[in-house]
Amino acid sequence: MDATGHVFHARIDLAAGTSSLLPLSDLAGVDPEAHRRALAKYDDTPERRRLRDTVIPGLGRSWTEVVFLSPVHPHAIWSAWRDIRGRERPPMEFWAIPAADLPDGTVVVDRTLTATGDPLDPREVRPFDRASHRAALTTTAQNRAWLEECARRGVSGAWFHGIPHVLAPGAVPLRRARVVSWTDPPQSNAP
Repeated sequence: MDATGHVFHARIDLAAGTSSLLPLSDLAGVDPEAHRRALAKYDDTPERRRLRDTVIPGLGRSWTEVVFLSPVHPHAIWSAWRDIRGRERPPMEFWAIPAADLPDGTVVVDRTLTATGDPLDPREVRPFDRASHRAALTTTAQNRAWLEECARRGVSGAWFHGIPHVLAPGAVPLRRARVVSWTDPPQSNAP
């Protein structure tokens, strides 16, 4: 599979009766317990609590009303961590979703002017071009610096920090998505 025309999302259990990734707000009506657990992830800091209500300029939706996707192939983050730490992370699966399957109105948010929990600056948001999208096969300088800082502190997590977000306004269908592991380079993901 040529992964360059895809965006990525960690493989999670889907809510019963669904075959799409749903925004957190939509999950409330489908699986209230899963909604509660997912919303609780924002309770660790005041900044993250404010993040839940952050509105995406030009989209008219809040942070919890979109599906978050990565434009960077997961193998790039896994490889950067291995290079920095000298050891591999355990396998983790992701959906590789064709960019063409994303709903109209999808945008890219590259938070470079504002901090987590602050209102987004409209200059940090641009339309997502499904036709020309090519997944990055190396991580961003900001993500690599974040991973290096995590390694210095002896912590791990927030693997996609410092990477722009592709935000889909509504359900993202998985009918043509393929499962990839971040341990596998993109060229080895052939069906």
